Amino acid sequence: MNKTIYILSFTALLVLGFLTIKFYTDNMYGEPNLTNGKEKYTNNCAVCHGERGHGDGVVAATLKVSPDNIYQEITNPFGFSYELINSVLDGDNGQEGLMPAFKGVLSKKDVNDIFGHIKSVN
Repeated sequence: MNKTIYILSFTALLVLGFLTIKFYTDNMYGEPNLTNGKEKYTNNCAVCHGERGHGDGVVAATLKVSPDNIYQEITNPFGFSYELINSVLDGDNGQEGLMPAFKGVLSKKDVNDIFGHIKSVN
């Protein structure tokens, strides 16, 4: 019985720790500015990722690797926003993708605003 209680307690602490870290990192840039997010998304992302961030923009079909579905990525309960923000800023070249880096164009707050905009239109 005691072993079961220890295992359950340890598991609960792990889950609580994960949720705490996720909440903190997903909210570290504050409340998204949806107006800024819409403007930045329209100017920098929509052509590849589409109106709602589903990876179906007007040039998506011409690309070697389909753009990611940003909405799925940002609503993944096991994902962290800061990782996605860094992918946008550094360029996401995984899976042979060719997404350029936006570090010189967007700030971390801008990308957070973009994610807020995408959530608001889905």
